[in-house]
Amino acid sequence: MKISTFFEKLLSPYSLIAFNLTIFFSAEFFGGGTYFEETGLMHAIAIVFVVLILIRIFSEYAFSDHILRRFLKIQLGFFLFLGFVHVYEYFGLHYSLIDHEAIELSAMLAYLVWILGVLIGLESVFRIYYKKSAALIATLYAFLLVGVLGIIVLNVSSHELIEEMEEWIPLTGFSLIVVFGALAIASTRKIRKIMPVFKEYSHYAIPAIILMVLTALSEYFESTHYLLDVLDITDTQNLYFAHYFMFAAFSLLLIGFGKLKKPKGIYADM
Repeated sequence: MKISTFFEKLLSPYSLIAFNLTIFFSAEFFGGGTYFEETGLMHAIAIVFVVLILIRIFSEYAFSDHILRRFLKIQLGFFLFLGFVHVYEYFGLHYSLIDHEAIELSAMLAYLVWILGVLIGLESVFRIYYKKSAALIATLYAFLLVGVLGIIVLNVSSHELIEEMEEWIPLTGFSLIVVFGALAIASTRKIRKIMPVFKEYSHYAIPAIILMVLTALSEYFESTHYLLDVLDITDTQNLYFAHYFMFAAFSLLLIGFGKLKKPKGIYADM
């Protein structure tokens, strides 16, 4: 599928910066600063970003390379999952009786799942170059299963059970995000040394991972109301912080995946 010139311009760095600034000022000042939360527009924008990333991943060159194809198929699957989570979050917060704290914690765990997806994708490439044990991949999938099961348990539990949840449980979830986020950054730095085609991609992926960790931190604060209790920052503003970080991360990844489909050197001749 060939992306049109118009679509390429739409995903240029300047266009994405303008888009993010438009979202920021609109959310902060339109409708008293609460319209984007009350209507669920923040979640709808997140879904649009995910769709754009899925289109970007499907585009042109990258799927013709057997190594990149493996990495991108894994990324595709995890972004589909992330898109589903945002659709669920939108309907769960605005049209259902599902506990809001459960949805917020589910979103945080979804970012853990996504970061694990980055690691699994990178490890799938490493295994082509190194005779690594399958133990690491198995460990990542084990944590992935824990994250998915955590999301399921949260959404089938009663409000009372969630309210009685020990504080260390969501804190442990966020701590895992930090740990695996650091591992994902280290793996991204490593892969660009053995596969130059990942070099430009890594310049965008690494800050994107950091921004996704900050997104998860904001979701953690939103579920615990920490910023409201300590700094008197409203849950609405905290929600906005989470999405600003996420939109910036998605914008970087849109550019980064574009670098994978425009390789240089030996890849350009294949």
